[in-house]
Amino acid sequence: MLNIQITDMAMITAFWLAFTRWLAIIFQLPLFESVTIPVVVKVLTTLMLTFAFFPLIQDQLLLDIKHVGPESFWYLTIFNTLVGLVIGFFVKAIMSIFISTGAIITQQIGLNALSYFDPQAGSPIGPFEKLIEWTVLMMIITSGALLPMFKGVISSFSTIHVYNIGKLAHSIDFFMIMFKSIFISSIMLATPMIFVNLIINAVMGIISRAVPQMNVIAVSFAVNIGLGLLVFAVGSDEFFATCFRIYTERLGDWFQLMS
Repeated sequence: MLNIQITDMAMITAFWLAFTRWLAIIFQLPLFESVTIPVVVKVLTTLMLTFAFFPLIQDQLLLDIKHVGPESFWYLTIFNTLVGLVIGFFVKAIMSIFISTGAIITQQIGLNALSYFDPQAGSPIGPFEKLIEWTVLMMIITSGALLPMFKGVISSFSTIHVYNIGKLAHSIDFFMIMFKSIFISSIMLATPMIFVNLIINAVMGIISRAVPQMNVIAVSFAVNIGLGLLVFAVGSDEFFATCFRIYTERLGDWFQLMS
C-alpha cells in the first residue's frame, strides 16, 4: 500500500502559486490562445515551465506565504492568477499592434469591401490580420525574442508581492504611455497603405469628374487591391523588420518595469 505524506506544505503551496501565475499567462499567449490547441497541452506546458523555473522563484513565493500566512491559500491563488492575467494581457496587447495593423491594411486595400454592402457577409478576421500576426510570431519564436518575456515573468515574482502591490499604482503613467504607443505604432505601420488609398481616392475623384459615365467604384476596388498588394509586397521586408523592432522594444520596456 502506497502511503504519501506531505512534509513541507509551504513548498507545495508555493509551487501551486507559481503554476497559477504561469497558467494565466500561457492561456493568453498568441501561440496558445488558439482553441485548436487542447487544454491538456497548455496545462502540461505550464507544468513544465513551473518545474523549470521554480528553483529561481520559490524563495519569493515563500515570502508571500509567510507574510499573509498559510491559511490564506485562496487569497494568494487569486492574487497570483490576477497578476498572471495582467502580465499575459500586456504581452497580448503588444501583439494586438500587428492584428490592428492588418485590419487597417485589409480595409485600405479593399479586401473587406463586401462588408460595406452586406455587413453579414464580411468576415471579422481579414487575411492580413492572420498573415501579419503569424509571420511576426514565427520571427519572434525563431529569433529567441521570447526570452525577455520569460525574464519579465520571472522578475515579476520578485517585484510584485502581496505586501507591495500598491507600487503598481505609481506605474499608471507607464501604462498610459505604453498603450498610447501601441495605438500610434499600429497607425504608423499602416501609414503607407493609408497614403496609397488617399492618392487613389483623389485620382478616382478627378477621373469621375472628367469621365462621368465610368463606374468609378468598381474600378477603384480593383485598383486598390492591385496597387495595395504591390506596395505591401515591395515594402514587406521593411514592414516586418519594423514590426520585429517594435515588439522587442515594447517587451524591453515591459521587462524594465518588471525589474
